[in-house]
Amino acid sequence: MVKRALWIVIAMVSLTAAKDIKAEELAALPGLWKTTIKTGTTGNAVPSQVSWRCVAEDADPWISYARLPVLPHESCERKDFVRTSTSLTWRLDCTGEFEVINEGSIIFDSAQHYTGTVKLTGTLMGYPIDDTLRLEGEHRAACTSPAD
Repeated sequence: MVKRALWIVIAMVSLTAAKDIKAEELAALPGLWKTTIKTGTTGNAVPSQVSWRCVAEDADPWISYARLPVLPHESCERKDFVRTSTSLTWRLDCTGEFEVINEGSIIFDSAQHYTGTVKLTGTLMGYPIDDTLRLEGEHRAACTSPAD
């Protein structure tokens, strides 16, 4: 009887843990995403940059949406990385040729749209960096092939 009760408790804990993991999956549609990045401070307008990316269903959201690849010649430490079903927040501290702190957040207001900010501070080849980027992502279509 005790053994059976123990198995029931283990099953319940396992199901709860699986449900919690599922709840933390990012609620964003796979497919073709258009990302618009606005840089520059007030009074120093820089043209927006637009990029397109095909995001697979099992893609790493830190690379697909937050765009946080770590360059091999940099030493970067992930700090404060939090993912919920509707948001990504992070802090990435890099040293080396680029001594940069990258702090940001992205919030999905639907499975097809997000907005966010990225604050970059530090030095780039000896030049100071202190800029905030504004991001907007829009799901546009399904991808037709992995090469999209």
